[in-house]
Amino acid sequence: MSLTFVQGDTAPDITAIIHEEDDPTSILDLGGASGVRFQMRKQDDRRYTVDGAATIIDAPNGRVSYSWGANDLNNPGTYIVQWEVHYTGGRIQTTSPEVTVTVRRQ
Repeated sequence: MSLTFVQGDTAPDITAIIHEEDDPTSILDLGGASGVRFQMRKQDDRRYTVDGAATIIDAPNGRVSYSWGANDLNNPGTYIVQWEVHYTGGRIQTTSPEVTVTVRRQ
């Protein structure tokens, strides 16, 4: 899946339904999650361009959202996106980077 945003925009928010990695038809219940992070990096870079707190919109149905910060979409290019789920007790589960985001020039 690929999404396109325009350089410099801060809307719309990016939303997703998080699935179990080993079964893409099974939605991940976020009821036990203490938080979720949205992480985005360029395809050829290991450092995150964006690593911010996401909002859990609907925990039982794995629905999350991230509101773009003022500088998140400043640089055009193709990015890999993942969601990092943090559970009470310190456990962490990261989604597979299946989604790409393209930031096109204005």
